[in-house]
Amino acid sequence: MSKTVIAVLVPFCIVVSAVVGLIWWDRGAPPGFDPTPHPVAISEVTRDHRGVRLTGTAHYEVRLRQKMQGGEVFVLFPLMKSGDTMSREIKVLVRTKRSPEDMVTYEDVVVDGLARPPGRLVSPDVKDKLEDGGYHFADGFVLVEAFAIEG
Repeated sequence: MSKTVIAVLVPFCIVVSAVVGLIWWDRGAPPGFDPTPHPVAISEVTRDHRGVRLTGTAHYEVRLRQKMQGGEVFVLFPLMKSGDTMSREIKVLVRTKRSPEDMVTYEDVVVDGLARPPGRLVSPDVKDKLEDGGYHFADGFVLVEAFAIEG
């Protein structure tokens, strides 16, 4: 009986530990927790960062809503240096559940989030809509999945 339990529990524990370790390594925090945000300048944020705190101006000129299969709706917007309303090169794209007010075009915000490569979350139609709105993407642009926005 005890050998059977050990034969089942040891591989199970190894697999669970590996999965938790990979998620922790990818997010910079254990599963279910957000990584500690560290202040980073928008011009210096890279895909190697995890928890970031960015201060800048949100551009809501192109209103993008992304509806996921589970029914969750996200808002995507470019984040530029504080006070910069003229730039059109996207270095940081923010994805959040917080919708801006209807009449707001620009807003100074502080974003705490998880910096990561855009992957499949930034689809070609999202890129096309932003490019149609006059924006273009910088090489190696970063997607920040926001878990807190002040502004």
